[in-house]
Amino acid sequence: MKKLLRNIYSALALVTALLLISPLAVAGDPMDDVFSLLDSGGGTRSGMNKVDGYYVVAMGTSSRSSEAKGYEEARINALRQLTEMINGVTMSGSTSSSMEYVTVSDGDSNSEFSKESFIDVANVSFKGQLSAAKMLKKGQYDGDYFVAISIAQSDIKNVNKLQSTAGNSNRGGNTIIISTDASNQSIADFNNGSSSVEAKGLASMKVGEQKAREQALQDAIRNAVQQAQGVMLQGKSGTFNDALTMALSTKTEGYVNEYEILDEDIERGSYYVILMAEVNSGKLLNDVNFYLNVLGQPIFTVTSENKSKSAWISDELERLGFSLNDGKTEATHSFALKQSQRQIEDHKGSKGIETALTVTLKDNYTGDILFTVINEPIKTRIVVKPVSRAKQVSEHVAYKQMKKKLGIEVIQSLAKNAEKGTVYKIVLKNAKRTDVDIFKHVLNNGTAGSVESWDWDKTGKKMTLNYRFSGPLSEAFDQGLHEIYRTFKTQGKGRRPHMEKKDPRAAYFNMVRS
Repeated sequence: MKKLLRNIYSALALVTALLLISPLAVAGDPMDDVFSLLDSGGGTRSGMNKVDGYYVVAMGTSSRSSEAKGYEEARINALRQLTEMINGVTMSGSTSSSMEYVTVSDGDSNSEFSKESFIDVANVSFKGQLSAAKMLKKGQYDGDYFVAISIAQSDIKNVNKLQSTAGNSNRGGNTIIISTDASNQSIADFNNGSSSVEAKGLASMKVGEQKAREQALQDAIRNAVQQAQGVMLQGKSGTFNDALTMALSTKTEGYVNEYEILDEDIERGSYYVILMAEVNSGKLLNDVNFYLNVLGQPIFTVTSENKSKSAWISDELERLGFSLNDGKTEATHSFALKQSQRQIEDHKGSKGIETALTVTLKDNYTGDILFTVINEPIKTRIVVKPVSRAKQVSEHVAYKQMKKKLGIEVIQSLAKNAEKGTVYKIVLKNAKRTDVDIFKHVLNNGTAGSVESWDWDKTGKKMTLNYRFSGPLSEAFDQGLHEIYRTFKTQGKGRRPHMEKKDPRAAYFNMVRS
């Protein structure tokens, strides 16, 4: 009852704030609200600041012993609270029911669901449409898992209220509407369109006028992108702040369809450019969601020939927001660092030291090497006395070189690998041709992946489908498992699949009679 009253009061507070408070009257920060919610055991907070505009933060918690299940339950809790807060509606069902569906998708439950009970579970799963929601932070606090998610409307001035309008969603869920003095526009519509934004860029004249102009232009484009979508290219992106900043900064120009320079000049030692840019907001949002999904998947382990430098890679990965193997969860990727130093001689005959570094990243499941990064040894040549000092300085220069390369190489390699997709094994025991046809049809048409080939074991009546999908297997089943069960109900000829287990690279079904 207390929780219900708290949600009601929170919703009333948000409505009051949106209707009565001047946009400059409240200052807040989503990450500050995260720490506040940790102490209160979850819930929702709302606020406003100059960067994010109006925002809502929701935190879900879970006391489950399984890390994967705990984070998923907390995430579903947070999403439900977020949509209830904004849309003013209560989602049907409970988190435990929703998790029951997710657990089946993960293959950890051996319970056999009848067709009717599966439909019941599917009906209470989360269906809120929060296309602009993003994860701020997740972790453990006071023995429970927590996930904090936020949604913000940035750079749309004079926002009066957030309200839900039924029937506008293409998928049957709730659509969040931003109501302004000028028009009513859904976040989905805003994100999928283009935005005209005026932005200013600055650069120091110390690099020369031509170079300063180029840098000022790039700064203006980056600021235009930042304004149009409210994505912080240099700031608060949650867990993967630095990683997301790095990923998007390499593609900034790709989000601008065209621009017109309104003014440019030199002022107070800086070159400035003012331009009007047409920003593709939909493409930007899609990339943000893609990178957040990609960056959240890997768990790294690090080995090094130089033990004193193992912590260096770990620190770099943690700075970018990545997770490291803690002995409880299996590492998905492995870093290997190799270092060597050799004595060199300059043109005067003086002796010095040169350092060579190699960092490789391996996919532990496939054994594929995703990248190999090598520094530039010739630029680490240090000729000083004593030799021990030369070794130290040369090593420092080498790791400084590697630091500039490592982050972007990790991000781009993970993204490239994700775009290519992973081949998963879908194993059907006691399978018949009709069973295989249904699985192939749903996976090819009801998910973003496809069945590339299959292997048939006649003796065991076992069919293995080689299914390629860009993302984790659980995400593919989020898209297609419901449709598989529904199709078997109408076309399975008295047969249905029972998921026996699922690991990160395969799912195992036993075909049984209904």
